[in-house]
Amino acid sequence: MKNNDSKLLILERAPVPQAILHLAIPTILSMMVQILYNLTDTFFIGKLNDPYQVAAVTIALPVFMIQMAIAGIFGNGGASYLSRLLGNKSYYEARETTSTAIFCVSALSVVVGIAAYLMIDRILIGVGASANTYPHAHKYMQIILLGSPVVMLNFALSQLIRAEGAARKAMMGMLIGTGVNIVLDPLFIFVFRMGVSGAAVATLIGNACGVAYYAVYYTSSKCLVPPSLKTLHLRREIFHQIGKIGIPASLSHIMMSIGSSLSYNLASSYSDHHVAALGVAMRVFSIPIFIFIGLAVGIQPLLGYSYGARNYARLKETIRVSLIMAMSLALLFLLLFALFPRALIETFIVQPDVVSIGTTVLGAYVFAIPFAATGMIFMIVLQAMGKALPALIVALSRQGIVYIPAIFLLNRIWQFEGLIFALPSADAVTVLISACFVFVILGKYVHHIQDELPTRPKA
Repeated sequence: MKNNDSKLLILERAPVPQAILHLAIPTILSMMVQILYNLTDTFFIGKLNDPYQVAAVTIALPVFMIQMAIAGIFGNGGASYLSRLLGNKSYYEARETTSTAIFCVSALSVVVGIAAYLMIDRILIGVGASANTYPHAHKYMQIILLGSPVVMLNFALSQLIRAEGAARKAMMGMLIGTGVNIVLDPLFIFVFRMGVSGAAVATLIGNACGVAYYAVYYTSSKCLVPPSLKTLHLRREIFHQIGKIGIPASLSHIMMSIGSSLSYNLASSYSDHHVAALGVAMRVFSIPIFIFIGLAVGIQPLLGYSYGARNYARLKETIRVSLIMAMSLALLFLLLFALFPRALIETFIVQPDVVSIGTTVLGAYVFAIPFAATGMIFMIVLQAMGKALPALIVALSRQGIVYIPAIFLLNRIWQFEGLIFALPSADAVTVLISACFVFVILGKYVHHIQDELPTRPKA
């Protein structure tokens, strides 16, 4: 019980900078682990120095995004509602939410895996697989789709556990999964000569180990809101609260998947080397993105708890300090990407044409870094406060309403160089939209509620 009380004390009373660091550092470390997880397959496949296999892993990435999107409905949505319930001291409802989220992800993962497996040929054609990349992509994707349950559960469970303040436990599960993947990748790829199939098998085993660790945590006394069949009540209110945040957040992943697929499709019209270069550059660019996500996701329990407890001063202070931290990190990554783009690409592949194209892509993505940093904070603020419509609009903007038209328009005008500048353009516009929503809510809605709160009589 002392362990659970300490979690709530951090959310409720710890100084804001201390609370952010306590929650965000493990989450950022988790995201760094996720970066390794995300880059491992590309890194070891790249050592084969075969751009076609690198391109195959690249065009399979949208499938991962779809899996994460569906799992995120109950992972992100459940986490947001869970934090608010804990802020309200509604512990039984919090257990109901955890049980419902885990049950639904488990059921949906089976449906998603089977449905996508049956449509694998159409999916590969849609993402621009060529005659050279199709056989490799087909092998890789088959295995990943069969393992949908462990991939999706691993993602959702980490979000739910983090939402109850157990950021270190969430990090440990990701660390175990990534460590297993890193050890098994070279074994399956090089020793057993399985190529991309070996990378896929290693990925699934790593995810399964992560799920096993989370299952052990949920059965321990350290868990604040453990799931159980007794608290599995598929109530309409739970689905409503999860869905109003989870669906917008997941639409962002879906639009990201669609946007990535369209980008790879357009890049394939230039060459398979362009696809491979774009894929490697996007994986490198994911390094700062995952760090920013780590900071944003880390503060989500603090934001949700403060909002649920109607502690709006603490809510605003959390946003202010988080933005300062995000911009500080953005400056570091901006310098790194601006000074060493070629070296970053060559870490994964040394094929000259791919390196040259990839360096050009990173040169464009540098401009997106500061916008991505602040945009992640604004996005998580809207989700944590349960603002469904603004969260939906912002989610659809970055990878959909703004990004998809931009890639077609800029590609038409400036060809490949226009295509790669679509991302920073979309990020800039999305930050303006999300910032307006946040400032309006904080400037009007929050002050309105504070005026209604009863004032304490003077001693």
